[in-house]
Amino acid sequence: MHAKTNVKVKELMVTEVIAFSPHDKIHHVVKMFRTNRISGAPVIDDQRKVIGIISEADIMKLTATIPFPDIDPLNPFSVFSISSYMKKVKKIPDEIDTLFEGYVKDVMTKKPVTISPEDSISDAARLMHKNDFNRLPVVDGEGKLVGLIARGNVIGVFV
Repeated sequence: MHAKTNVKVKELMVTEVIAFSPHDKIHHVVKMFRTNRISGAPVIDDQRKVIGIISEADIMKLTATIPFPDIDPLNPFSVFSISSYMKKVKKIPDEIDTLFEGYVKDVMTKKPVTISPEDSISDAARLMHKNDFNRLPVVDGEGKLVGLIARGNVIGVFV
């Protein structure tokens, strides 16, 4: 079987796209990701221009900033520090809540790679592979969001 590499992005893109505003809160994004079983989405301004991408990976970077306390199991005196350890651990949910109160604009990937509806699926595949992306926002000549092409859509053409 030969892949139909002359297929255009517009033929396979999804036009019902969940997108976020830079002013949306991160906890809203996380809820939407879970509800819709997606792992990323475009960020658009008031004119629907794509200005970024927000993904689970971006949000995971946030949680990496939480200082989980270290405990040394080989230290016989570590038992004495268990109570101070527990005090620190109890503060972590508050720190996570505070982080998730932040805004999309603070964690999104800026200068997103986009593709045109007129580009070929081969172009989409190359861009995704080169940048290790799962999805690409599809934009018109003015940079406005018109759809989304996901890795699964592209793979389907080559199978």
